[in-house]
Amino acid sequence: MDNYVELGGQFMRIAIVEDEPKTKDGLIKMINKFTDYEICGVASDGIEGLRLVKELQPDLIISDIQMPGMDGLTMLQQLEQEGTAYNALILTGYSSFDYARTALHLGVVDYILKPVDIDDFISVLRKAEKKILEERSEKIDLEQLIWNLMTCEEVKTERCLQQLSHQLCLKEPMTLDLFLVKPDSLDMETTGEMLYSIRDMLKDLGIRKYHVIHLSSSYGILVLILDREKCPNSSKLFSLHILPRLNEIGNCHCSTTSISELGDLKGALGLLKDLLTYSFVFDHHVILQKEMVDKLEFAPIRYPEDLENKIRREIMNGNYQKALCISDRFKEVIIESKGRPELIKEYTARFCSGIYNVAKEYSLKSEPILIFHYFINNIIESKTRTDLIHNYEKIVKTILSGSNEETDTDNVIILKVINFIRDNYHKDITLSEAAELVGVTPEYLSKLFNQKINVNFVVFIRNLRISIAKRMILSGKYRIQEVAEQVGFKDPKYFNKVFKSVCGISPSEYKKVI
Repeated sequence: MDNYVELGGQFMRIAIVEDEPKTKDGLIKMINKFTDYEICGVASDGIEGLRLVKELQPDLIISDIQMPGMDGLTMLQQLEQEGTAYNALILTGYSSFDYARTALHLGVVDYILKPVDIDDFISVLRKAEKKILEERSEKIDLEQLIWNLMTCEEVKTERCLQQLSHQLCLKEPMTLDLFLVKPDSLDMETTGEMLYSIRDMLKDLGIRKYHVIHLSSSYGILVLILDREKCPNSSKLFSLHILPRLNEIGNCHCSTTSISELGDLKGALGLLKDLLTYSFVFDHHVILQKEMVDKLEFAPIRYPEDLENKIRREIMNGNYQKALCISDRFKEVIIESKGRPELIKEYTARFCSGIYNVAKEYSLKSEPILIFHYFINNIIESKTRTDLIHNYEKIVKTILSGSNEETDTDNVIILKVINFIRDNYHKDITLSEAAELVGVTPEYLSKLFNQKINVNFVVFIRNLRISIAKRMILSGKYRIQEVAEQVGFKDPKYFNKVFKSVCGISPSEYKKVI
C-alpha cells in the first residue's frame, strides 16, 4: 500500500454505525492506517447510532443500511426529522444498491459497496472530505448572520432570516431562550475563558442544541438554547450553575429573554442589551429580565450645582477636610439616590471633573494627576452602585490628598495575593478567600487584577499551575496523574483539557515533544 498518501484532514471526526464485527474492524483499521481522521464513536445499530450522533455531533457518519433494531436509513430519517445536521456515507451490498441510491437526498454524501475495496473506500472518503469543506466554506458564520440581521435593510430581512433558520437547523416553530453575558473586563482572554466555560457547562448539563457566540465587546456573549425539552427552565439552570462559575472567572452581568419566532431576534437582542444597563441596581449574581426591570421605580434627580460650587470654594481655600465632607454629601444626594443609573453616573463624572479642574488650578502640585481620565472612565463604566461608590471615593481622595497613596496600596494588595497563590496553588483557591486575606471585596480584587497585571484572577492561577506542570513534566520524574494532583487538579481529564487549551497540545504530547 505504498501508493497511499496520508490525508491531512484532521478536522474530520467520524462515527461508524455497523453491526458486522468484521466490517466494523476493517473500516477502523483502514481509517487509522491511511488517514489522519478521528474515529470519535462506534455503534452496532441505528438506535445506538442515533444516540451517538446526537451526543458527539461527528463531521461524517459511516453507516450500514441493513442492521437489526433500527436500520441505517431509518436512523438518518430520524436525524433529519429532529433537525440534526449531518453528512453520511452508507454501506450497501449489490442487492440493496437501488435502495441505497434513493437515500442520497438524506444528507448522504455517497455510498460504499460491500465487500469494501480499500482504493474505493479511500477515494470516497476524500470525496466526502472535499464536499464537507466546500459546504463549510460556503456557510456564513452565525455571528455574521446575526449582525447582518441587525443591520440589513428591511427588504433583505426575510432572506437573512431564512439563512439563520437553516444555520440553526430550525425545522418548525420553537421557543428559543436567549442569554446575553457581558464581561466587565474587555480582556479577550477573559471572554475566551467564559466562552469555553459556557460551552463546557451546557454540555455537562446534558444540553445539546445550543449556540454560544461572541458578538462584540459592546454586546458580549450571546447564548441561544434550542433544547427546551432538556432544559425547560434555562434561567434557573443559568442562575444556579453557569453564572456563578463565570463570576469566578471575572465579574459579568447577564440578561435573558425568550422568542417564539426568529423574526423577533433583532428586537430581543436590543432588549437584552438595554436590560444590562440596569445591572447598576442589582448585583453580579442576578439574571436581568424585563419583568424585573419593569417593576423598578426611579425618582427625578437634578445636578447639585450648589455642592459643586461649595466644594470648589473649599478647594480654592485649601480646606480639603471640608471638601471631603461635601463630597460625602454628594454621594448621599446623588449616588445613593433612586435616580436613573445613567443620570447618576453622568452627574458623578461631571462632579469629579469639576473638582479635578479646580484642584489642578489652585493646588501646589507640580504636575496633573495622570490617571484622572482613567478614573473618569471607570466611573462611566461602573456596572453596579458599589463599583461607582468605590471609583468615586478613589478619585476624590486622590485629588484632595495630592498623592498616589491609593495606587501604592493597590500594589501591596496584588503582591500579597500573588504570594498567597504561589504558596497555595496546589489547593482550591477562591477569589473570596484571597479577597478576605487582604481585606477587600471579591469584586474589587477581581477588577484590581485586571487593572494591574492585565489578566483575571482565575486565569492567573490557571497559567501558574500549567507553568509549574510543564516544569514537572520536563523533569521526567512524574506521571501525568501525579502532576495533575500536585498542581491542584483533582480530575486528570480536566487537567488534560486545561493544559491543551493553554499549550495547544496535551500533557502526553508535550512529554514526547520535549
